[in-house]
Amino acid sequence: MILLTILALAQGVYLDDQGVIRWQRDRKEVTLFGANYVLTTASDYRAAGYLHADRKRMIDEDMAQFARMGWDGLRLTFWGDWESSDSAGNLIANDHLDLMDYLIARATERGISMLFSPIQLYGSNWPDALGDTTAPGFGRRFGKGRMGTDQAALAAQVNYLRQILNHVNPYTHVAIKDEPSILFVELVNEPWHHPEDLPGSIHYINALTDAVRSTGCRKLIFYNVSQDFRIGEAIRRSKAQGITFGWYPTGLNAGHELEGNYLRGTDVYPDMLRPELARLPRIVYEFDSPDLRTGTMYPAMARVFRTVGTQFAAMFAYDMLATSSRNLGWQTHYLNLAYTPRKAMSAIIGAEAMRRLPRMRDYGPYPQNTRFGDFHVSYDGDLGELVARDAFMYTSSTNAKPPDLASLQRIAGHGSSPIVTYEGSGIYFLDRVRPGVWRLEVYPDAVPIRDPFEPPSADKIVTRAISRAWPMTITLPDLGPSFSAQPITAGNSQTVRATAGRFTVTPGVYVLSAGVVDVASLPATIGHVGFREYHAPPVDSVSLAVVALAAPQYLAGRDAEIRARVVDVAAPDSVTLFVHQVPGGFYRGFAMRPVEGYTYKTSMPSTILHNGIYQFVITTFRGGSAVTFPAGSPGKPTDWNYNAPAAWRFDVVDARTPLRLFDPGIDAARLTFTRIGDAGRRGLFRVALSPATGEPIFHLELPVDTSGWSPADYTASLVVKSRVLARQETITAAKDVRLRLHGLGTRQTLHVTLMEDDGTSWTAALPIDTSWTEQVLPLENFTIGRGVLLPEGFPGEWNYWVGPAGGRGGAADRPRLEHLERVQLSLRREDGVAAKPGSYGVEVEWIALGF
Repeated sequence: MILLTILALAQGVYLDDQGVIRWQRDRKEVTLFGANYVLTTASDYRAAGYLHADRKRMIDEDMAQFARMGWDGLRLTFWGDWESSDSAGNLIANDHLDLMDYLIARATERGISMLFSPIQLYGSNWPDALGDTTAPGFGRRFGKGRMGTDQAALAAQVNYLRQILNHVNPYTHVAIKDEPSILFVELVNEPWHHPEDLPGSIHYINALTDAVRSTGCRKLIFYNVSQDFRIGEAIRRSKAQGITFGWYPTGLNAGHELEGNYLRGTDVYPDMLRPELARLPRIVYEFDSPDLRTGTMYPAMARVFRTVGTQFAAMFAYDMLATSSRNLGWQTHYLNLAYTPRKAMSAIIGAEAMRRLPRMRDYGPYPQNTRFGDFHVSYDGDLGELVARDAFMYTSSTNAKPPDLASLQRIAGHGSSPIVTYEGSGIYFLDRVRPGVWRLEVYPDAVPIRDPFEPPSADKIVTRAISRAWPMTITLPDLGPSFSAQPITAGNSQTVRATAGRFTVTPGVYVLSAGVVDVASLPATIGHVGFREYHAPPVDSVSLAVVALAAPQYLAGRDAEIRARVVDVAAPDSVTLFVHQVPGGFYRGFAMRPVEGYTYKTSMPSTILHNGIYQFVITTFRGGSAVTFPAGSPGKPTDWNYNAPAAWRFDVVDARTPLRLFDPGIDAARLTFTRIGDAGRRGLFRVALSPATGEPIFHLELPVDTSGWSPADYTASLVVKSRVLARQETITAAKDVRLRLHGLGTRQTLHVTLMEDDGTSWTAALPIDTSWTEQVLPLENFTIGRGVLLPEGFPGEWNYWVGPAGGRGGAADRPRLEHLERVQLSLRREDGVAAKPGSYGVEVEWIALGF
């Protein structure tokens, strides 16, 4: 198979006179989508070691997953400058290099084209081995800051580039410089740009380019622009042929899973349309929606990539199947076919968007741009979808219908649709083999039990992959209502026949057919996936877990619905919620029933819910034994000897009870802030205790340095979506925003902003002085304007401000409190105010919505 693939790619690519990369074989435009894959080196290499995994087997599994997702691009992210070279840039043959060679061979077999990035500059020991100083390479010797200016560092880079490109891969017997599936070379990853030194910058780029060319390598050469867009002119005048840029619309390293709608951050990326970059081909060397597992972001990002002319996009970084249950690779990133099914489907659809959308077409602002070509994204329902004549794909349950069922060749989904109804929570694929015959591939349920974006540990599983049997109903005209489902992979059940299109399926591969099928007549492959190929996630040893899904508040006088996720290999015999009012009171039990997948719910009658604080626990029963959560203790809370103190909480409030939007003691860790200047200016904020009340207070001040510099705006933002949803029934009756606060000095102004889920923002300016007071801002005092998109996208500052969504802002427009998503507090440079360090800002004890 590898020889055929190499021959198919042997013609390579070329750059036409318009700056468009095209295939030599047919002159068509190159459009590639995939991910960085870093198992060969740095923290992912070590992550595999923590689990004592076979790294080459991992590569085999993960390249199969690339192919299954329809990905055809991979960035070879290699820390050779730290781990596979000496301090002078001489190549060292070691396990890292051997794994890179093996990866190239296996990716080539799968029809995957590559961007080679051989110099990373950042330390290979981040984040889990910071004390390790054994890396032998020139990267550690010189450090990132000297690479573009130090002659010895430049000599080491030149030496290393020549040697690694001349290195012959023992698995393909081809030198790296001649590998047909490596189309592009990125000279260095995220260099320290010196745009103020135009001649020096050009010299550095040209020296590295000349090093590549001196080996006889004819691949297209790219250089990074997005670390500082001012370097664009130097790239344009250099021998480099194209530019690479990164894009993280949701920032990096939140430390927890983000909430809210981030589609407004994908409206545009204007820096990539700068005139000095015109006619330069574009590669996205890294992108992601960090700290999210949603189904909407990747198709929306792919839309923008095509709008600015991108021809290759590589997510950073793909999580290996063997480590994905722990998100052990890169804390802020999390993407794997089996363990993040909704996000993986988003990436599958993103790859289709790269291939199907025209280059340089603009789709307008949000929400107009939620429909583009055959694609659609919707924050409501967390849905991304492709609805075309030949393909139907969706990240969450959808009511969309393909235009012509008889023309469909591929279906891939997570959730249910008019064609496939499925009660499990894994991804499934349907590929048409021939009329009346389809290949079905089903992955295990991916069930979250921990926040995957908290600090990782080899001992902490955050997502379970569970192979349960679930009903599936398929409605396809060439299969009919009574087709057979014949298992192909070992361990599955016997052939079954569907009734009204419904049958029971366990994870694996099946042949669905209207008539009798001779297995020997089936093709050996579907695309670049073997017909019988299936890579199951490893079996974990995690015991029963329960995750509470209750709202933070419920209204007195109304029934209250409480949900929970009960996660185990087999469903328990029964589940009961026990609740009591605080203080004192006895636990009362309410049976919970399964509603979908691993979710259970119960409804508590209004007659037992009175204004106050409630605690609850959830007990699972199996075979005569009981276990109660969150403590995971044996027994149930009504037993005479049950003494586990752990419990969850919710509040019951009256309809007119103010809704706390911000409580510093609870919410400070979830705040996001404006990114200020260099790494030494992270802003000034902290939580203290009020000398008057003893309550936690939030201290926020405008960053001002000794020269008097301050940012034009400094904002703290908090997502309040879950609190607003808990009061959805009566939220529109709110009349004002209330704050208890004081200023750090006289003549201070705090800008308070209410941002809706479509980005439309309403702001009121609040003058304050040094006196602690309770301020009331009537909602009619808030005027439509702009808010701040936080966490701030990276790199650059291309989407800091966000204005009203399309169609909003008319004379009759008012805040839609039912859509309220964020509260923002902003300090700004004010006319006539000369701020001094530590003198301009506020301290806030609480913020509430009044009724």
